[in-house]
Amino acid sequence: MTTTGRPGPREIWLAYDAAANRGDHDAAAAFVAPDLAVLVNGSPAVSSAAEDRAVQTELIRCYPDYARSFVGALEDGDSAVIEWRMRGTPAAGTDLPPLDVPGCSVVRCADGRIVEARLYHPTGTLDRIADRALGRG
Repeated sequence: MTTTGRPGPREIWLAYDAAANRGDHDAAAAFVAPDLAVLVNGSPAVSSAAEDRAVQTELIRCYPDYARSFVGALEDGDSAVIEWRMRGTPAAGTDLPPLDVPGCSVVRCADGRIVEARLYHPTGTLDRIADRALGRG
């Protein structure tokens, strides 16, 4: 909690993550600005809350037991650096390996929502999920 009594970026990300882990896309969307801008490993990847929802939906479809665990965070003003790890077992019939991906997100928040995120993680499975969800390749 910030000194103003409003949730800080760490708390906002944790609330978003908890909703995403439950598969509650409506609750997760409440923590994301409609014009969310996401870079993954330095490249534009997601440009709206709707695209974020599509990626989350595909992730859960491919890994029904998907969970992202919180490792740690550093917070400064309206930004936070979040370290996380994603794990999951592929659904039957998918051509994907088990999910075990460490990563880090740098998020900036405004008005209680994530407005910008820069994600850093090994390339591979998560990129394939996003490409499927957004009709890229």
